[in-house]
Amino acid sequence: MDRDTVDFLRNSRQKSATAGTGETRYNAGIRMRASRRSPLAFPVVSSGAVHPSKTSPVSRTLTSDLFDRIRLDILHCKLRPGSKLLFRDLRTLYGSGQSPLREALMRLAAEQLVVLEDHKGFRVAPVSADELVDIARTRCQLEGLAVRSAVEKGDDEWEANIIARFHELSKRPTYTADGQLDPEWERRHDAFHQALYAACEMRSLIPFCQVLAERAYRYRHLLLESVDRKRDHRGEHEAIQKAIVSRDADTGITLLQHHYLRTVETLVASANWNEFA
Repeated sequence: MDRDTVDFLRNSRQKSATAGTGETRYNAGIRMRASRRSPLAFPVVSSGAVHPSKTSPVSRTLTSDLFDRIRLDILHCKLRPGSKLLFRDLRTLYGSGQSPLREALMRLAAEQLVVLEDHKGFRVAPVSADELVDIARTRCQLEGLAVRSAVEKGDDEWEANIIARFHELSKRPTYTADGQLDPEWERRHDAFHQALYAACEMRSLIPFCQVLAERAYRYRHLLLESVDRKRDHRGEHEAIQKAIVSRDADTGITLLQHHYLRTVETLVASANWNEFA
């Protein structure tokens, strides 16, 4: 462990000894997720059109910018699961001072993308087949609730937005010429799935759906070599879109859940999980 990490851990223990009870890290993380804007294509949606995220003209703090950069690198697996996050390496990699790094890493720990271990420092959160399955099952349940609410409350504009997002998605190939996931396809894919539950009346539910989508996003990048590239994604998305726009919530939710679980079943069965142990 580098000296900066040792100093940080010592300071953290001293602060913990004098701190009051306060809110738990879990509750703080949930509050943060529900209130902040994600750097990915996961803005909180409305019943209107979904547009890609744009940089706000309002200046952002150095820590927030650093938080987003590290977070994106974790979700894109540029920072590998379980890898050590040493301050001396991060200062060089991100061109940042130690104080903003400390705060950014603590925020990432609250989001469970980074783990802070006693006497060892920070690591990127590990991955496992069990977690992937848990993410998918929870996502199926929560998005099922959100979609059902949207079907009940959505208007013509909500329907039109789903159709438009599907049209955009169907025009873009999933993979680039070198076999990587196409970033523009991913943006359109995320926008399509968000549009399905954009009219959900339970607004507090939407950020939780987005957090789970981000977790799935990390696994999709990590296990890219294990995905089924012959799968008819367009056909699956079209069937989901038609069922939901037709207000057939039961069929639409069933198709959506099968869509998610089929991906997970393929990854669990074909990935080399020992590589990440």
